[in-house]
Amino acid sequence: MKHVCCVALAAGAFLSEAVAAHGGLRAQTAALKVSEEPAPSSCGGAPEYENSKPKNFEDARKTFFNPETKKEEPVTFKSGDVIDFKCEAGFTIDGSKDGETTYKVECSEHGYFKPAGVCMKASKCGAVPEIPHAAPTGKMVSGKAEFACAQGYSLDGQKVLAGGFGKNRFFTLKCQEFSGKYEDFSGECKPYAFVPASETVRIYNQVSEALFIASCKGTLKVAFSKGETPALANVCSSFEESSGACAGLVSKIKGDFAAKMAERKAFDDKEDKEWHEEKGEGRPGIGEEAQTFCTELWKLLEMPDL
Repeated sequence: MKHVCCVALAAGAFLSEAVAAHGGLRAQTAALKVSEEPAPSSCGGAPEYENSKPKNFEDARKTFFNPETKKEEPVTFKSGDVIDFKCEAGFTIDGSKDGETTYKVECSEHGYFKPAGVCMKASKCGAVPEIPHAAPTGKMVSGKAEFACAQGYSLDGQKVLAGGFGKNRFFTLKCQEFSGKYEDFSGECKPYAFVPASETVRIYNQVSEALFIASCKGTLKVAFSKGETPALANVCSSFEESSGACAGLVSKIKGDFAAKMAERKAFDDKEDKEWHEEKGEGRPGIGEEAQTFCTELWKLLEMPDL
């Protein structure tokens, strides 16, 4: 049970380290279902994606002036809201030079953003080919377009192991400039059967989940108590299968931090107490937001999506 030990040791680590330490646990947690919580009403500010940005300037803003409160307040998007994104120059959603350059991003009921497309560098080969049960990731690997098999499918018909770096899920196709066509895909994304985890693995993962969330919340709360933004730059580097959803979660918690820090400062200024005096009841904190973020982050670790 060496992974449990590693999970416990991550309690004081930055979130990027905690996520990396738990990346290999996702494949074993299919039998675990996190108890449902009320769906968050907000996804926070607009997310950030490679090679694109919000089409409308208003959507990209971090704050707006509220005429009712007469204050600058964080821009937030609620469940069901849709943001139009536009690819940067030289990029399209299918890789063709004259392809579409916009896609939509929706704030999901679970409190994170779900992009409906990716922006790919346009090539001489035109639009990337359509592969059954697969989709482009938007990444170029050594000059080749990267694809990923859909959830429930793999290149060898075996379950995709989260700790295996997607070796049986990701593949690339090269643009053959002399012919102006992408090379043929000789493989196949095959469905794999679901195999329930054993009771021992289920209990093991319940322990891992509890320790991960405790570690994650502890990191956020310590940073908040110091008035610092947590180190989140590398959190999503382990989420090849759900990097968009992870980026949405990170964007939301950053917005929550900014809003709650402002609320706490206003509360402390009103109380006007010395630093050594005990703070009054009702002082704003980050507890609920941290719980939601860490729980949703664990869900991405245990259940890779498309």
